[in-house]
Amino acid sequence: MGASAANRSKVCRYAAASVAAAGLVLALTQPAYTQARTELQGALAGEQDVPQTLAGCSLPLPGGRDRDSGLAGQYISDRQGQPYLFAPSLTARQTYSDNVTLAPEGEEESDHISQLIPAFSFCQIRQRTRTQVDYQAQLLHYWEDSDRNDVYHYANVDNTTTLMQDFLFLDLGARYDQQPTTISGVLTGDNELVTGDRQDTTTLRASPYAFQSLGPVGDSVTRYEFRRTMYDEDARDTTRHIGSFNVTSPGAADPLSWQGNVRTERVTRDDIDDATYFDDGFIELGYRAIGRLTLLARGGLETVNRADGRDRFGNEYWEAGFRWSDERTSVEARYGERFFGDTYFAAISRRGGSFTARLDYRETQEIPDRIGAGVPDIPPGLENFIDIPEPELTISKRLTASGTYETGLSTFRVTAFDDRRELVVSGDERRRYGADASWRWSFAPRTTLTPRLTWERIDDRDGQIDTLRGARLSVARMLDRHTQAGATIRRQDRTSDIADQEYVENAITLELTRLF
Repeated sequence: MGASAANRSKVCRYAAASVAAAGLVLALTQPAYTQARTELQGALAGEQDVPQTLAGCSLPLPGGRDRDSGLAGQYISDRQGQPYLFAPSLTARQTYSDNVTLAPEGEEESDHISQLIPAFSFCQIRQRTRTQVDYQAQLLHYWEDSDRNDVYHYANVDNTTTLMQDFLFLDLGARYDQQPTTISGVLTGDNELVTGDRQDTTTLRASPYAFQSLGPVGDSVTRYEFRRTMYDEDARDTTRHIGSFNVTSPGAADPLSWQGNVRTERVTRDDIDDATYFDDGFIELGYRAIGRLTLLARGGLETVNRADGRDRFGNEYWEAGFRWSDERTSVEARYGERFFGDTYFAAISRRGGSFTARLDYRETQEIPDRIGAGVPDIPPGLENFIDIPEPELTISKRLTASGTYETGLSTFRVTAFDDRRELVVSGDERRRYGADASWRWSFAPRTTLTPRLTWERIDDRDGQIDTLRGARLSVARMLDRHTQAGATIRRQDRTSDIADQEYVENAITLELTRLF
């Protein structure tokens, strides 16, 4: 069904708003880069410039990793040696879905969805600063119901600056995107599906930190971090103030080693009355007993947050374990006792010529605020498993694992996770576990084929059990050094104890991306 004149006008206004927003971002960022470059050149007056490099730059395309034929890497490679990377692009995409609202059986609505995605990436790496800016505007037009037409914006800014050589540094960042609000209802990671479960989210962060040598005592890192997450409609805006000080022994102390750490975090959230504190201070001693094997012992104090109050740094804990590593393998494991009982930690990684694997298990107190909050170093692939904010303080016990195997033409990747959470105040429990497997095959020159399977189960705190499954097949071909075309077919379904939350969806997408 074609759009009415009013709806066409609405789409035009959306397009104009997106173009204006892109122009505003460019207008705001380019002077900042120019000023920073001028100030940096003044600070380095008399010093010789280092060679320009774009090796640390990224170029995220709207189609994601599965629909990238190698265009992003080729574009960056062609521009090596330039003082900065500026990559504007335009993507046209057409999707047909047989269940655009992810409705239960008998209530499905099919639709054709046209998308236009203008985007740009900017990156500059100099002797004392690195800046990365990514922006996309997603304009959506629904053929069967143009009242659903909308525009979504995505922006991400990261900057690291050396304020004093080898001593003082500053990290700055900002992110604007759309996030799910619950996993108890319909859940999607895609803006084109009309489910009503997503809202605009903004995260701002700033973190100055300093490195300092303390001679025979070791090397220290002092850091402060501010992070603010704001939701457009939900009352879960979260503010974090984090301070930490760490001292690590010098290599000359071998076979002895030591580490001292103090960390405090203050969290406030609009839907929680009082501020919550996460405090931890410990001393860890190590002794290299045999070859590469180091025995570890740790003792410390932490803050226990309970419904009846808090006692900052009032709870003692201990851990003991070992660390072993060589050029390719690293293993660390600890066992101890904390306020919630026995506690375990494990981190295992292996890097070979073509195979990389990692396993990580840790137990933490946290108040999540968005994807990955409280979960450091998420392996590639696990970013698709959404981390929804809980309504209160939680104790999280999370296992993550990933493996990648590369040949000349193929890359196989498997990731998995198991996350158990205890909500401290209510005593409720939630468990989520799942896996993701993909195979990227360059079966022809400038052409990739990527099948992917995902599976996840949610045991919710109210006894509800849901299972989500997904399968997709993507093909992408680089038409020239600036253009690629791609196609994706997908199927996803959800089974649930609640019939209204079950759905099956099939879709096909065609797209064309041009870099300028």
